[in-house]
Amino acid sequence: MHWLAAAAGASAGIAARPAKEGVAPRHYHPGPEFIYLLEGSLNLQEDGKHPHTLKQGETMFNPTKTVHVGNNPSTTAPAKVLVFLVVEKGQPPAFPVD
Repeated sequence: MHWLAAAAGASAGIAARPAKEGVAPRHYHPGPEFIYLLEGSLNLQEDGKHPHTLKQGETMFNPTKTVHVGNNPSTTAPAKVLVFLVVEKGQPPAFPVD
């Protein structure tokens, strides 16, 4: 994740999920997460819910501490995601979940 800005407890960054290797294992964020897909597609799944495929130009919102996974379903094209997180100062942006 390349963080673009951090001010007043908010952070924004761009992540690229390469083809085949683009997996974000189960995790949660200590604050709300807003996602905008810049390029490609991305499978996102909250615990206990059906997977959702986000396509270029679409958005998604994850409430605070929502456990989820994400992966790039393409074997050839990368996915680029603009992520806006609201977290308390000093908190890491994500926590892994076993």
